[in-house]
Amino acid sequence: MDEKQAARWAAAQREVEVGVDLVTAARRQLQFLAAVDCRRWFYEGPLLDRAIRRYKACWLPLLAKHTEAAVVVGPLVVPLDCEWIWHCHRLNPVQYIRDCKKVYGRILDNNKIESSTQTELKAQSVKVWTELYPEEPFELEYTSSSHTATDVNSEVAEGISYDLVSAVKRQTSFYYQVGTPTMYDQRFLEQASARYKGFLYLIKMNQEKGMQLFRVPTYDVDLMWHTHQLHPVTYRNDMLKLLGRVLEHDDTDADRSEGKKLDVGFTGTTEQFESTFGVRYWKAGAMYRGNLPSPVTSTPHVFRREAGNGHGSGKAENHLSVLGSTTVELYLQIVDIKNLPSSIPKETVYVLFAKSQPDNFISNSGRLDISAITGKSIGAGFQCEPTGDIVLTLMVDHGSKKSEQIGKVSMPFEELMGRDYKLSFEKWFELKVHGRYVTSPISLRVAASCTVPTMAQHVLRMIRMEPFSLKTCLLPHSFKDPKMSSWISFVDDYGTELIRLQIREHKAKNGMDFIQELVGIVKSSKKQFRLAEFKENKWALTDSSISIVDDSKASNGADGCILQLQGDNTMIKLYRGRRLEYQRKCCNHHSEDESAITAVRFSADFPYGKAISLLDTESELIMVDENWFILPWIVISFLFMYAKGKDGARLLAGTMVRRM
Repeated sequence: MDEKQAARWAAAQREVEVGVDLVTAARRQLQFLAAVDCRRWFYEGPLLDRAIRRYKACWLPLLAKHTEAAVVVGPLVVPLDCEWIWHCHRLNPVQYIRDCKKVYGRILDNNKIESSTQTELKAQSVKVWTELYPEEPFELEYTSSSHTATDVNSEVAEGISYDLVSAVKRQTSFYYQVGTPTMYDQRFLEQASARYKGFLYLIKMNQEKGMQLFRVPTYDVDLMWHTHQLHPVTYRNDMLKLLGRVLEHDDTDADRSEGKKLDVGFTGTTEQFESTFGVRYWKAGAMYRGNLPSPVTSTPHVFRREAGNGHGSGKAENHLSVLGSTTVELYLQIVDIKNLPSSIPKETVYVLFAKSQPDNFISNSGRLDISAITGKSIGAGFQCEPTGDIVLTLMVDHGSKKSEQIGKVSMPFEELMGRDYKLSFEKWFELKVHGRYVTSPISLRVAASCTVPTMAQHVLRMIRMEPFSLKTCLLPHSFKDPKMSSWISFVDDYGTELIRLQIREHKAKNGMDFIQELVGIVKSSKKQFRLAEFKENKWALTDSSISIVDDSKASNGADGCILQLQGDNTMIKLYRGRRLEYQRKCCNHHSEDESAITAVRFSADFPYGKAISLLDTESELIMVDENWFILPWIVISFLFMYAKGKDGARLLAGTMVRRM
């Protein structure tokens, strides 16, 4: 950022006035969107139609009355379904103002209105609602009828010409893009607010030059833009002061293909933002996450929210000690270089990046070109652990000869994650130069940004260990029985064994039948413990926090579920293929990956399911996102892969599950 760019950035922060605390309001918007996403019956179908009718017939008239003379002491609470339609209506500010003025003669603002997600003190609002609309419930639930008891006033219906069904449809995927831990972070939101002002300043500059350019926001900027628009009177006043008009929010373009309007607009916005302010537009945690994953069900599963999180630990889980790690998404760009010796052609230099210590996510170094040389604002985005240093090595390509190292510099992760840093930086780093270039104070301008740390996924591989191999010598001799199956070891990426499992048989008390048991052993105790037992033609988990549902219908569900597990106020269903968070985003050809089994947890917070683990039956690899489910998933995966019935078919909960 040179002096002119710094002056423009300061002008943007000073001249773009926003009469809303965007950071606080944005966090509330995220909480609201999360609540709506748990009620997807507001997204489409008969209940969406009813919500729109209630919005027109009930909420807007009540809001108009309240803005003239308060109908309750304190804020008026809006029903969630009406708030959702109101939310989508306000995101077209020009149309919302037009509709309000046509029907009510003024803009209906959100002043002294409270979301039902922010307060439980809604008794007065419910009382007023019931008095005005005695046959209309305050909240619209999934089991509610699609019939609206209150007729929509024809004048209101005709006055609001905006296609609210289409408006809702365009917003249904927004929460997937912004509902991440990073978006809730105070530092990230404060920077997003500043970037939003920079975005508006570009529009102001273009307008003053008579240029009509389609500018495309990143998702952190778009979250702030949405937040601003949800305060319609303030947004109108701020835009009139800045631009002399109400800025439209065009969300109708969704085609991100190369060369299309959205792609061209984003490229142009990136170039203008970076050249104007000297600040990178690309930012970790703010970019497009890919298409919304296909749902596993359209029917929500209802749970008691007050009953806890639904995944306590059973006795069996206490045998396993798991050390968790964290991960971040890092975006890295080499912006410029200075003091490069004149003997080195600029176009021959590049930068290698790596971690200074072993990292679960980065095994090799990567290459970055220098943006100022290539003329392209291109960096690298990747996952890594937020520890150690990022090592940058400047290289020169000698063509047919081996590339030569010029120098290197280490950047501590503390520069991004420390208390005084804001998850991003852009600054010069002087290299420690080697050999003949030691007298040259070469520096690299580096831009880096990262997301907040989240728990890393556990990845374990299954390894077959023959009963009499040297690797099993740690086991007591009495356990090495030829009737036993091979031991299966579960190891992490470093080759460290977490646990090993084996199926063994012993005679029942009647002396006639054989009982199969699944036993486990960990190196810390060297003592076997039972994890599951096969009896009555089905496997049952032992001392676990979850159980296999004894219901043949559960394995042939209408939603494609092949097995169901039950916990305390939670349910886990297994589906073939990569589902939800595990769905591949590179293309659509992997969506029905039959070598995979995904476990999806349903709870009060995730009524439509959250993918928590995956089994790849081809590579014999498992992935687990939640620590409490590591041992149960190890057991389920083992049984799915290796437990056999008398006919050789694989048995699980009485269901014939054949290896794919």
